[in-house]
Amino acid sequence: MKIFIFFLLISCSLQNSHAKEPLESLKYKRDLIRYSRVTWGMNAPIALFASQIHQESSWNYLAKSQYASGLSQFTWKTAEWIIDIYPELEKANVFNPIWSIRAMLLYNQWLDARISSADQCEQWAMVLSSYNGGLNWLKKDKLLSKANGANPSIWWNNVELYSSRANWAMLENRDYPRKIIFQHQAIYENWGNQYIC
Repeated sequence: MKIFIFFLLISCSLQNSHAKEPLESLKYKRDLIRYSRVTWGMNAPIALFASQIHQESSWNYLAKSQYASGLSQFTWKTAEWIIDIYPELEKANVFNPIWSIRAMLLYNQWLDARISSADQCEQWAMVLSSYNGGLNWLKKDKLLSKANGANPSIWWNNVELYSSRANWAMLENRDYPRKIIFQHQAIYENWGNQYIC
């Protein structure tokens, strides 16, 4: 069992950015807003979704990492899986920006339906952690946090402190929701009326 406290991580990633949205993001603003509202309703957390793409690819639809590709950084395996769940996504093309946006929104929705937490802020932290590292890891982390006396329905300073993953994977995973919610989201606050945390 590994227990980590992220005081340095917190101080680094809680800096509010007053940056403007990247020019590249403006190409996809209308589509992201439209598909967010179609998928999540009129109160969709659009700024959060824009922040997620910002974190995943910096709005580069040709982005590639060691494991994933495209605007929303899907692995080919996840892309194939999500088509089985959501046939409307038809043939997977992770480099198609519209497909990538739609797939991210639907995958977030799929995760959201399978996670239970104390409130909306905790929920989105857990959804984002699962998007980054997988739902099974979140389930393991919640069990480990409960076994150590922490509240498995609360992410911040509870579930986020417990994991049995490799150190690098845990650091990346814990930084992911923190950067999206507390750092990047401020850049996109004028994209929608729903702001998380």
